[in-house]
Amino acid sequence: MTGHKTPRVINVDVNFTLPSHLNYGTFILERISNLNEKVAFINGATDEKISFGEVAQQVVNVSSSLTKLGIKQGDVVALCSENRPEFLISAIAALCSGAVITFINSSYNKDELVHTMGISKPTYIFMSPNTFKSFHEVIKESRPGCKFFVFGDADKRVATSYDELSRSHVNRLSFQPVDFKGRVETALILYSSGTTGPPKGAKLTHSGLIIAGMQPTCTKRQLNSLSIAPWSNTVGYINTIRETIRGQTCIYLNKFNEATYLRAVEKHKAGLLMAVPPLIVMLAKSSILNKYDVSSVELMYCGGAPLDWSVIMEIKQRFPNLKHVLQGYGMTETPGVLTEEHEGMTQNGSVGRVAPGNIVKVVDIETRQILGPNEQGEVCVKGPVLFEGYIGKDMSEYLDEDGYYKTGDVAYYDDEGFFFITDRLKELIKYKAWQVAPSELEALILQHPKVKDVGVIGKPDQLAGELPTAFVVKKSEDLTEKEIIDFVAFKVSPWKHLRGGVRFIDEVPKNGSGKILRRMLRDLLKENPRSKL
Repeated sequence: MTGHKTPRVINVDVNFTLPSHLNYGTFILERISNLNEKVAFINGATDEKISFGEVAQQVVNVSSSLTKLGIKQGDVVALCSENRPEFLISAIAALCSGAVITFINSSYNKDELVHTMGISKPTYIFMSPNTFKSFHEVIKESRPGCKFFVFGDADKRVATSYDELSRSHVNRLSFQPVDFKGRVETALILYSSGTTGPPKGAKLTHSGLIIAGMQPTCTKRQLNSLSIAPWSNTVGYINTIRETIRGQTCIYLNKFNEATYLRAVEKHKAGLLMAVPPLIVMLAKSSILNKYDVSSVELMYCGGAPLDWSVIMEIKQRFPNLKHVLQGYGMTETPGVLTEEHEGMTQNGSVGRVAPGNIVKVVDIETRQILGPNEQGEVCVKGPVLFEGYIGKDMSEYLDEDGYYKTGDVAYYDDEGFFFITDRLKELIKYKAWQVAPSELEALILQHPKVKDVGVIGKPDQLAGELPTAFVVKKSEDLTEKEIIDFVAFKVSPWKHLRGGVRFIDEVPKNGSGKILRRMLRDLLKENPRSKL
């Protein structure tokens, strides 16, 4: 703290008019309908392009087909695919038809897939040929009666081809999407990890997503953007749609390959790189960067985890025309952004000012009293952008008595309203912007017959953010580190692997109620950091 200032709640008014239909899909369609021949999406690996006009027409065709097939308001439509235009087109089309959409990560294993499908309970699912091959049998078993749509060729006995849905040409001027007539309805279910176990289903509203789409973005200039974030996660989807609504050309990749990425920057003149800290670190240290023309890059936008100032200075040395590395802060529960920097409105080390549609306060962690500028406390938020709750969860645990969502993030704001994230109350581990719940890994490791007890924390790492690390109490003396690492790797997605390794200890420190004292584990880690695996 730097001295007491007048406590205040930061309320940024929403100075724009919402459409009366309150349909997020219709809102997107309206924003892109007049862009016609302008390129909307470019596959950075194959150079395939699709125009805004083609996107809009396919949205109308697919939505009309879905309505004819019987999809109606409230039906849940899932999408499980790598990044490709059909993914976003199908999502927008389903929203126009009144359905609720949800995204299934194509990297999930069987248990994670079944868990998330069990939360949202979709009755229809769009898939790529690859994800259909991997998950069709699992989904058919866990969701009997679920109807499948496949991007590309499909066996008509088990699935409908996307091409069949998009083939019939519907007049865009006569197309009638679902009108919610001012009612606030659920649009999107996204999965937010928590400290108490596997992902929870967060319900986002049409109105909240429309407001998020209207929020000012980091630049008013027209710059081709490049992103490798999967569209099945919050950051990837929300940022891509924000750019799409503004008529920006979005270059996308399904996976990171350094040469392919830099070639895409050069060939398609990317001016805005949407990145997480590990990617910016890699670019700053790239040994092949000088082989490519990256002079088109003027801005980098970073989110998902804090970015060290030294990295910002280093990356500016590598990109000749890079003007700003802008940062933003948000979460699944507040689609769009909670705070964000803009060109001409930055502060070293900050994540920007509060975005429209959010009401934010910083409170003392112990007393819950509202704090003033330059005083650290927990960030709490409410407002029209905030999600409407977790499926099947009592929200009293997550909201304070005034209805503010308790983010679990510790921060302060300065006299000019710029926010600085300093710590995290929540115990989530952030590995390359992926969220890993320690309790999920602890429950898994405890299933090993040679393990007596375990505590999991994140080991700080400049490249990845944090590396999941386990402190294990042995039940059998012949238990090895490799045995536990392999045991976990076999059962979870790659970002949950124990890349920070395993430390064997005599006892996991806990308080009187049995809660693991993770700060003590972090102290042990500092004493014996070792190298990452």
